[in-house]
Amino acid sequence: MTVRKFALRDVTAGLIAKQLIWSCSLPFAAAALDFTACTFLAAMTTDPILFRAGLWLLVHVLCLLCGFLVHEWSHVAGMRLFHGISDVVVSSGILRFSVIPVGHLYGWQIAIVAILGPGGSCLVGALVALLAPGSFLQYWFLLHAVFLLPFFGDGRSLILGIRAWARPVGLRAPVVNR
Repeated sequence: MTVRKFALRDVTAGLIAKQLIWSCSLPFAAAALDFTACTFLAAMTTDPILFRAGLWLLVHVLCLLCGFLVHEWSHVAGMRLFHGISDVVVSSGILRFSVIPVGHLYGWQIAIVAILGPGGSCLVGALVALLAPGSFLQYWFLLHAVFLLPFFGDGRSLILGIRAWARPVGLRAPVVNR
């Protein structure tokens, strides 16, 4: 697992995308290999169904990635709304990715930042559902609502924010790799 600390002002969508792609490199490599194999077999056999199957998988993997990118970027956008966050710790490992604020926030601010991550993805999912209702791509975004359950980090942050609603809470960084 890699844990890196960044100043909040330096965190961009590109940085989050780079860290996210690294943390999911094995599934993305498998999807790229599958797409390449399907495209090659489609060209060799002149069967368009194989190409469509590979393209279908590639589109769904990209929607999965975009769902997490929107989720984490929505957290960062929420952190920027409040002046108590100085740094952000990006924690990434194989199939694990988190953006952790460092600083001080009131409980209600923590609750808002926790809701904004899944909320941003759900909003994009609703837009995809309106624009392409039969595609099933919206579910990659809408499924982010599950992260508000208490056994996920966003759900635990939401509970912490509700419990400490009007009190300031110090948010410390985990151990950072150099």
